[in-house]
Amino acid sequence: MDLVISSEDFRRLSPATQKELLAVLMGGDSDGDAMFGMDDYDSVPGSNTQGGSTNAGKRVFAINPPQASELLSNLAEKSQQTLRLFAESERVSVDELVGDGRPYKDMNDLKRSFVGAVNRRLRTVVGNRSAVLFSSDRDRQKIRVLPAAASALRQAMGIAEPEFNNAIDGADNEYELEAECVPE
Repeated sequence: MDLVISSEDFRRLSPATQKELLAVLMGGDSDGDAMFGMDDYDSVPGSNTQGGSTNAGKRVFAINPPQASELLSNLAEKSQQTLRLFAESERVSVDELVGDGRPYKDMNDLKRSFVGAVNRRLRTVVGNRSAVLFSSDRDRQKIRVLPAAASALRQAMGIAEPEFNNAIDGADNEYELEAECVPE
């Protein structure tokens, strides 16, 4: 099969579609490209190389409890169990998710089976094509959700709110997120 796209046609595609098409044509399925820096994560200031703009305009979204319930209602059990980790601690180390004896065999599996699936469902639930649930820390070793999203997930999953938890107070997060979309 041959596919012909003129440069004029290519320019009319959305930036996200252009990026995805280039990744497919260039074989951009390396672990680094597949995990972070594409369209399913927002990153912290200083981690971008393009003048501080976020990845394809994606924004971390703070879901509310009804949205969290709707998000969970159509996700695979494995994705729900992984989201439980984020509900309990906001930040989860990539090492806890990927590798032998872990829920996902490699970074590609994590992105395809979990991050991509959850973010696609999130965009449907909130009606915002730029919404993502996850961001990464500067060294990209941890994935996190916003505190409001973690709280909404806890409520939707029936997990008690912590009285006080030093692990999620933000003290180890030296970089703030560029933008946080809070539902109205």
